[in-house]
Amino acid sequence: MPFAPGVSMANDFGGPNSGIAAAVGYLPFWPALVGGIYEVYALLGSPTPFLYYFLIKQPIIIADVLTAYFLFKYVDRRGSNKASFVLKLWLLSPYTILVSSIWGMFDAIAVLFVVLALTSPPGAYRGMWAGVATFAKSVPLIYTIPLARGPKPIRNLAIALAIPIVASAAIIWLAGWSISGEGGVGTTLSSTLSSARGSLSLWAIAYYLNSNGMLSGSTTSAVSAPSGLAWIVAVPIATLLAYKWFGFNTERGMIQSLLLITLTFLLLRGQVNEQYALYLFAPALIDVAMWSPQRRKLVLASMASVFAFQITNVVLFIRYATPLFHNALSVEAGIIDKINPERNALLFLEALVFCAINIYYFYSLYEERHLRTQDSIPLPGSS
Repeated sequence: MPFAPGVSMANDFGGPNSGIAAAVGYLPFWPALVGGIYEVYALLGSPTPFLYYFLIKQPIIIADVLTAYFLFKYVDRRGSNKASFVLKLWLLSPYTILVSSIWGMFDAIAVLFVVLALTSPPGAYRGMWAGVATFAKSVPLIYTIPLARGPKPIRNLAIALAIPIVASAAIIWLAGWSISGEGGVGTTLSSTLSSARGSLSLWAIAYYLNSNGMLSGSTTSAVSAPSGLAWIVAVPIATLLAYKWFGFNTERGMIQSLLLITLTFLLLRGQVNEQYALYLFAPALIDVAMWSPQRRKLVLASMASVFAFQITNVVLFIRYATPLFHNALSVEAGIIDKINPERNALLFLEALVFCAINIYYFYSLYEERHLRTQDSIPLPGSS
């Protein structure tokens, strides 16, 4: 997609004169939604790009608010007095505000559908919401098997898989999106698997050591190859362990299972960006409010570590001022050039803190692996 004068304000792929165009980096849901919003903007006469930027944010912000509401309803309906804590933390946390309202990452939409799946009775409806969540972004695919439990699990699993496959294929066909070649669907699919890069996962260790000359480039490349696939093997194993340790037939078992799977994903995926922590915090807040108040500080520390990583990664959020100050990226680049070794070290330490918290969280779940709690509100198919 070419640079669009008057609308594009930050092209990380090179800019209008570089000969490098931006490409679709996600499967069809988000590109189709953003394209549809642009059509609305064009129908309004394209009055100012700020209106387009504003419109793009609205689905994300709405999803974020609805996520807070349904988390509140989930906890409140089950008699916990921590429902307002969950609501306030999700709505007012600097981390969630930054990711959704300022940065504009759309993971909040997928997280909303995951929460809606949790609030639905086990069965076809839960499978449907799980499928819609995966259609919105591929990350919730890791929850498909647990969320398919209940009456007629094979049917539920089929629904959860068919929705993203059929909906994505329909948009790809209607849009005429090529399957192969540069910028094709195959390229996008391969990018979702991800290889190792500096991020919030354990693989960041190798890349930090390489950046400081403590690990050779060949060794780092050897690490990169399996890193993109390790989580694909680990997540099914974590799903099996979650089933054995917690089961999928109670609400606590379901939440603990999602937490175990998410922690495995965050620790072992090649590249873990800051917004991926949203998938951890939604079930974690339910867990804290309902069954595990002792983990409240752990969740808050995890949020703080990711927020600190984001501050360091985008250097005090300077780039978010780009719509108003077009040289913001140049200012950011100048600062990074002067403090890059210190910045890399800080990013590495913040990533290590996040990983250490996740490892401890995993261990705390392991300690509870045979603990069973009956549902406060029996749901159909939960026995």
